[in-house]
Amino acid sequence: MNNLTKALLGSAAITAFATAPAMAARPHPAFSMTALHAGKFVNKTKMHNPKAGHITYTFSVYSDISFAQFYQNKQLLGTFYKWNSYSTVCSNPKSHIRVDPKKTTYGRASVGTETYSQGCPSGPTKYYGAFYKITDPDAAGHTDFVHSSITGKFKNSNGTYKGTLNTNYTLAISD
Repeated sequence: MNNLTKALLGSAAITAFATAPAMAARPHPAFSMTALHAGKFVNKTKMHNPKAGHITYTFSVYSDISFAQFYQNKQLLGTFYKWNSYSTVCSNPKSHIRVDPKKTTYGRASVGTETYSQGCPSGPTKYYGAFYKITDPDAAGHTDFVHSSITGKFKNSNGTYKGTLNTNYTLAISD
């Protein structure tokens, strides 16, 4: 092992020892998000502890849209999510959704919300997702792409955290 390798390994070990107490002082939350599909709550995700105050994840969703729905604003299935505070589906932490680009190659994307209230005594909760409208008469047989991001602040017993969920949609436009 040469001296450069020894120096790099030594500095990495010192850095790890210096940051470990700071990381242990404040526990960070697991990524807690819920998906909505066809008007029903379908999964509650609790991913690994990311050890950060701002959590960012990226999902990819592949979907099919029929050209027969030309110029109709359609909800993209599998695209509605929400942040959960205290790991409960019934919480409503503050969130914001953005869709980019609004004008795509073969259509137009927009943001949307859907409410779901089954089993929540506090009332309905909002899910955020995307809508898509085919606007190009030559779109049949092509693929379009939309990106959305949902940012929000959610809480647990250790504090308030900021989260971002980036979702990339690939839309196959069938004949």
